[in-house]
This record gives sequence, C-alpha cells and structure tokens, in this order.
Amino acid sequence: MNEVMKVRRSVWWAGGSMAALMLVAAAAIGFNPRATSRVERARADALLSPKVDLDEMKGGRNTNIEEAIGANEVRNPDATPEVQAYRLRAYPATDIPTDASFAAQAGWAALNADSHSGGNWQLIGPSRAIQPGVLNALGDGAQVVTAGRVTAMAIGPSCSEDHCPIYVAAAGGGVWRTRNGLAGNPQWTFLSASFGTNAMGSLLIDPNDSSGNTIYAGTGEPNASGDSESGVGIYKSTDGGNHWSLVPGSDMFFQRSIGQMTLDNNGNLLVPIASGVRGISSADGAISSGSTNHPLVTRGLYRQSGSGFTRIFTAPAPTRGSTSVKVDPTHPGIIYVNAFQQGIWRSTDNGTSFSQIFTPQDATVVNSAIDRSEFDVTSLPSGATRMYVGEGQGGGTGHHSNFFRSDNADTAAAFVSMGGIQVDNYCDGQCWYDNVVFTPARHPDIVYLMGSFNYPLFFAGFNNGRAVLLSTDGGATWSDLTQDGKPNHANATHPDQHAIVVNPNNPFQYWEGSDGGVVRSDGRFADVSFKCDARGLTGAANAYCKSLLWRVPNRLSSMNNGFSTLQFQSLSVDPKNPQNNLQGGTQDNGTWQYTGSSVVWTQEIYGDGGQSGFAAANDHLRFNTFTGQANDVNFQNGDPTKWVIASGPIITSPEGSYFYPPVIADPNPANGRTIFQGSFSVWRTQDWAGSQSFLEANCPEFTTAAATATCGDFVIIGPPGQTDLVDSGTYSSTPVYGTDRIGGAVGVITRSTNRKDTGTIWAATGAGRIFISYNANDPANQVQWTRIDNTSAVSPSRYPSGIYIDPKNRNHAWISYSGYNVNTPTTPGHVFEVTWNGSVATFTDVSNNLPDFPVTSVVRDDPTGDLYASSDFGVMRLAKGSSTWTVAGQGLPMVEVPNLQIVPGERLLYAATHGRSAWLLQLPGRD
Repeated sequence: MNEVMKVRRSVWWAGGSMAALMLVAAAAIGFNPRATSRVERARADALLSPKVDLDEMKGGRNTNIEEAIGANEVRNPDATPEVQAYRLRAYPATDIPTDASFAAQAGWAALNADSHSGGNWQLIGPSRAIQPGVLNALGDGAQVVTAGRVTAMAIGPSCSEDHCPIYVAAAGGGVWRTRNGLAGNPQWTFLSASFGTNAMGSLLIDPNDSSGNTIYAGTGEPNASGDSESGVGIYKSTDGGNHWSLVPGSDMFFQRSIGQMTLDNNGNLLVPIASGVRGISSADGAISSGSTNHPLVTRGLYRQSGSGFTRIFTAPAPTRGSTSVKVDPTHPGIIYVNAFQQGIWRSTDNGTSFSQIFTPQDATVVNSAIDRSEFDVTSLPSGATRMYVGEGQGGGTGHHSNFFRSDNADTAAAFVSMGGIQVDNYCDGQCWYDNVVFTPARHPDIVYLMGSFNYPLFFAGFNNGRAVLLSTDGGATWSDLTQDGKPNHANATHPDQHAIVVNPNNPFQYWEGSDGGVVRSDGRFADVSFKCDARGLTGAANAYCKSLLWRVPNRLSSMNNGFSTLQFQSLSVDPKNPQNNLQGGTQDNGTWQYTGSSVVWTQEIYGDGGQSGFAAANDHLRFNTFTGQANDVNFQNGDPTKWVIASGPIITSPEGSYFYPPVIADPNPANGRTIFQGSFSVWRTQDWAGSQSFLEANCPEFTTAAATATCGDFVIIGPPGQTDLVDSGTYSSTPVYGTDRIGGAVGVITRSTNRKDTGTIWAATGAGRIFISYNANDPANQVQWTRIDNTSAVSPSRYPSGIYIDPKNRNHAWISYSGYNVNTPTTPGHVFEVTWNGSVATFTDVSNNLPDFPVTSVVRDDPTGDLYASSDFGVMRLAKGSSTWTVAGQGLPMVEVPNLQIVPGERLLYAATHGRSAWLLQLPGRD
C-alpha cells in the first residue's frame, strides 16, 4: 500500500484528535481565532484553478503537445491567472475598492519620487527569445523568435524602406515604436516610461495629422478576460511618442479598460469603455468596485467634450462594456459601437440616440456576457456603407462564431452570413478574448478575420490553424494565412490574435499582433495546397484543406528581436552558476533559459510557464510547471526533447491547487533530488520524480498525458490524516488545523538555505495559514506540521505571497502579504518579521512607509540585513536599521514584479517582470 493510500485510510481518527489539540493550544496562548464562515470558505476556494478533466487526457502521438499548447492557450474569461491574482489581492473580500487602487498608484508615485537606493537595474533579456523548431508544434517545426502579448497596433500614414513607423502596445509591457517597420531587423524603442500603467488597450494615430506624430494610447486591456488589466486613462503624444501627457478628463476612466478609439467628424475622441482587472504574483496566477471619491464610470461609449468626456451610449445589461467604435466613412453623423452580449448599435444623429442594428447570436451565454460582435466599416463605390462583422459566440453546440456582411449598414442594415465552413468557429469559444475584423481603407472587398487557433482541425491536417484569414471577395471565400509558403518548416503565427495593420501602399502586407508578439508578411502570396495531399487527406477533407491553403503569405517574419515584453511569472537560479544560468516561466510562452546573454534566451519547453528550478547538486536536473498541477522534470540539462511527465500522482489525486502553484527544489545539496509542490497538501519527491530510465521510456512529454498516474512518485507529507493544510475536507470532514482560515490551497513553500539544516520548511496557504516543519525530508508519514499564524492576533488573513527564512535561525523569517489593508483593517501590514518560540509566533509589521498595496515577494540580503520586496509597481528596499522603505535602484521601469530571486553571496538580485522581461540589480558591497 503506498503512502498516499495510507493517509486516506487513516483520515478520520487523526483529524478529530488534531482538531482537539489545536483548540487546546489556542486556549493556552489566550488567542482564539474566529471560525471561517461559509462565505469566507467559498471565497477562499474560489481562488483555486479548475481541476483537469482526467477523462479528456489520453496518451498517443503528439497528444500531450496539443494538451500542453492547446489547453494552455484556450481561456475561460473568469478562470485565468490574472482573475485568480485579482481575487487573491482582494481576499478575504471579493473585490478591490477603486479608492484602494487609486491610493496604491499615488503611494507608489510618492515613493518613486523620493531618493532611490544605489545601483542600476540591467535588462538581462530576452531581447531575442528563441523558440527552437522542435518545440514549435504549431509552426511546422520552424525556429521562431517570440515575445509577450500584443493588444493594439498603429502604423504611420506613409511607409517606405527608409521610414515606416509601427507602434505596438503590449498587454503589460507598455507602448513601443520602430521607425523602420520594413527592415530585416527593426529597432524597437520603449516609449511609455512616464505612464501610470503599462497595461495597454488601444492605439490611435490622428488621421488629421499628416505627419502621423499625433498618437493616442488608451490604457487598460478591454478583452474581457482576467488577463485584461484595467487602466488609468488616455495618453497623448504630438511628437511620435517621445513625450506624452494624460488627456484632460480621461482619468475618469481609472480602473476601466479602453477599447479601439476613433475621432468623430469634429475631431473629438470617441472612447469605448469595458471592464478591467489588476494584479500578478508568482504563485497564483481580480472587477473592482467604485466609491464616492473615485466612482467607476458606466461602461459604454464616451465623447471628448472640452476638458472632459460625456457618455453618449450606455452598454445595456448584462455587459462587460464596449470594445470598438467606428465613424461612418461616408455619412457624417453616423456612429457605430458594439457591446458585449449586445451586438452592434448605430446612431444616425451624431450620438444623440442609438438603436441596435445587429443582434447577438448566442443567448446561451447571456449570464456571462461573452458574446462579442467585432466589426469594421468601409465605403462601397455606390456610396453605401459596408459593414463586416465577426460574431463571436460562446462556442457551444449550435453557437459557433461566424461571419456576416451588410452592404447598407448606414440605412437598412441587412446582414447576411458569409464564408460558410471556411470561417465556422474561427475563434472557438473565446471570441470575447481574440476576435478581430479589419478591412483596409479604400479596399472594400478585402477583409481580414482573426481569432484564436483551430487546434483540432490543425492537428488533423485540415488547415494551418485558421488564426488569420483573408478574403478578397467581400467575405465569400477565404484563405488561411497562419503559416507562410515555405514548403518545409514554415514560419507561423502564434495563437490568439489581437491587432493588425497594413502597409498603406499594399493592403496585403500586414503586421499582426498576437499572444506571441508581432509578425510581418512580405505582401506576396504562395500556393501550398499540395501539402493537403502530403497530409493524406482525401475527398471532402482534401478539398476543404486546399480551399484554405491555395493562398498563404509568401513569407512571415518575426518582428520580435528587441521587443522585450515576455510576461514572466518567476525565475529560478542555478546554485552552481548563479550569474549565468537561470530559468524563467512565462505566461502563454513556456519556460526559458538564460545562459549569460542579455539578448538571447532559449525556450526549454512550450505551453504556459509557472515555477521552475534546478537540483542543488546537479544543474542538469531541471523542473518546470505548466499550469495547475502539471509539472515536468528533465535529467538532461534542459534538452527540449527530454522533458518527462512528473506529477501524475498529484494530478490524479482529489486535491486542487492554484493556477501557478508553488514548486521548489530543495536548496541543500544533501537533498539534491528533492522537489516540493503545493496543492491542498505539500507533496514531495526525493529522487527527482523517479527513475530517469523509466520516466524517459514511459513518460515523455511529447506523447504522454499529464494525468498518467505512474509518471512521477510524488507523495503527500505529514502524519496520516494531517497532510491537508487547508482543511479542504478532501480527506476528513473534521478540521485538523483549526476552524479558521479554511480553504484555498498551499500558496508558498520555502526551505532553509542553511547547509546544516536539512529539514526546516515553511509553508503558507492562500487563506493566511502559516506552517513550520523541522523534518521535511524525513519519511513522508513522519513529517510534522505546526501551524503558527493562529497564535498571533495581528497576522493578516490575506494571501501570503512570499517567505524568506533566516539561514541562521530556522524560527525566524520574513513574510510578504498580498491584498489591501482596507480589506483587513484590524490586521494591516504587507511585510512582517516573524519569530516562533515554540508556542507563540511574534508578527512584527515592518511595512512602515510602504503604501497600502499588494507585496508580491520578499527576500533578504543576508550579509547586510537589507530586505527587498516587490509589488505591482516595482521593487523596494528596507536597509537594515532603517524604518524607511525606498525604491530599489535606478532604471527599472514601472512594471508588475511577481517574483524576486536573491543570491547574497554573489551580490545578485533578479526580478521577474510581467511584461518587461527579466532584470538584474548588482547589490552593493557589505556595509
């Protein structure tokens, strides 16, 4: 009988006895924590990542490639890492008051205006993030350079070999520009360092400025998902992006997201407003409430009027708001606007009133309001207005996304369905996230339609992914532009499309933005329909394939060199080579390796990327995480072809976890093959998940389902019945560790770095429980856990985001907390010094002058005693003996920093940023 089964068989008696012991201990110290209510428990459990459907995870050739890439790219609007991150920041409340977010912004601005500590941050890349061909399963095995998610693009009014300005907005990476968009190696410049956020939603070049130098940048991403971070207003530049100012009155859009703007016939901005969220942290993966001082504006359409904005259209309920507005290109005073779950509306009186002209097609998703109708308009030779609509339905039976056209949108607005099977379900069930319709000016029969990625038919060989589609006959027939014309190892477009612009001189040369950065076509076409024969397709399947592959881009080129916008979740440092060997997990773009070049990093494995790590005694041993409980290990120095499934026992268990759960390698070489993972329990392997020969023979990543129970030998650690640190009820109906702060999952695990200490481990749960064990590497059922947070009346009931253990004292640590004090007013504080004396824990708040904002990570420079903490805005330092936090170093842009890694002996501090890649601060010498 394995150890997991032993635990399950002995749950009932152990749970009752431990609960009694916990009550006695609480009474002895004179502090009795309040029991968790049903509402609080529900809020804690709402933070968990959805458990994988084991019935859908089957092995076979290329099966896990589809699971790892496809499943990680497919999104649910309310179950993404940022939704979870938002909820963790709001916990134990359900939302973050606008006043709290506003105060956090202002607090950071004040802190940043004061003097900084010494040192200069260095971008260590990647500026060239190379995905090797063997991992490019969606791109015919071609090597590709990738980047972070793009949300908007704009192109100057003229484009030549010498001057072709392209502007790109990245989801968490701000606004960038290249002046030479046609160059083989465009040079990118970061433009938005002065902005109050790097979360971007839209870009608009003023068509009335022939120089192309007047640009508007709308902050906040309006794509409805939890990845869609809210903004602070609209910025304007009149010199091509070199200098910016906040458009007067646009600060009213604080905590909202701004869609595709335009100008009305009088040159006033028209601004569609949608929902947005805020926040990222390393091991978690959130809808704000308004206030009297800072109310959330009603979602819909606003017009600029003098120094303010006036709402002219209210998005009807249920709504997530509006994402697009267009002015009729021929008929003055006609305005079109969309709204989630409300189709498309038109005003014929310059915004005085609006009526619906296109109705949403999917009433089955009315409660979630994810039906999204995207559109564009163009003038026909007759003078009538043509409208193209990409109708994004929910993806359920009978409700696939599809395409419509009206040739009289300015009058009768009669719509007909176009494209048939070629476009059917082009954005699957996530059109609320990636749905783009674009027709180039003066080319009314040309239309681009972009969505997600058609994984099932792609892997069956029926198409090239249908991520980007083109019609030149007004939407009647289409071709698939997702891969280019190379006969072998074709270049391809990353899944999930968000933006496109075309060369003013050639409507077939385009620049396109996706979750993987920017690609450019060469404006010519090739016929690769012969590939349909090579794929073994016959009959109708062959004809369908050829109908899409007869016209593809001749060449697609990555534009991502120098576009440093990867969204890192965390970094891990090789203890044997800390200066030149790192790994880092990124959202949507897998896990990467740094080997000393500040330019080139190489992807080690595809999919999503959470935590990663090296074995303390042998850096050829690596691990990565995808999302949830899916972890791989590698015995061969990160060879992309040698990853093996490692967490089958965890995935097939009844336990849940966070979107990016904590996973660490034991830092002590004496335990050099030990890995810990956090779900409801702490799980452990002491031999790097099992026999190398067995795992490589039976559990290869490319062909094995992640839910293969025999792949990996992780076991839960703790006495039988006492492993569930969150008291989830999975193994016992009786709480083991108290009746307060129940629910959630393990969110933080940290081992002591003292070489003589082989057993001390601290762990935290998302609901605020803190545990210590001194024998974490003893036999699994002998590991003892002691809960300490419930011995202190001041320990916050918010999400602990980081723990740093004093290497000289195993009972002494520093803990960072997410969330806002306003949601736990009786237990404020974001950084605590914690000492445990065996019966009582002393929590000393050292937040001092820190603003009331979430702290995402904490580390200590042991030789000097200085603390470093990260936040949604940057990195702070508390010098030993000081009571004042300062911004750490110079040169780090304002950006969310979910994770810090420190190597005190080498004087290195690494920062993982969510949208601006990875950075290094060389620490000052010992005081």
